[in-house]
Amino acid sequence: MKQYIFDQFVENIIKHTGCSREQLFENSRKSDMSDARRVLYKLCKDRGFANNVTASYMTDNGYICYPNTIPQALTSLEKIMANDPDYQVIINKLSNVDA
Repeated sequence: MKQYIFDQFVENIIKHTGCSREQLFENSRKSDMSDARRVLYKLCKDRGFANNVTASYMTDNGYICYPNTIPQALTSLEKIMANDPDYQVIINKLSNVDA
């Protein structure tokens, strides 16, 4: 149901980071892609997505999303955001969805 919104978030992140969709969803621990995925999880959470729905969309795009992946990523992002207020500015920008 919320696939369109998820896809908009993905497009916003891709435009912001300059990465490809394939890079975003590859099962890699590269820090820049991990950060991008953390932001994607945050955008979904803030929009009211249940973690299992976000995980399902991630899986549909080829990313293996274990049950603890999203909660751990969100906790990690909260720590990053506590030390870097620019993340909130970026998240606000990336949360825009075209109707």
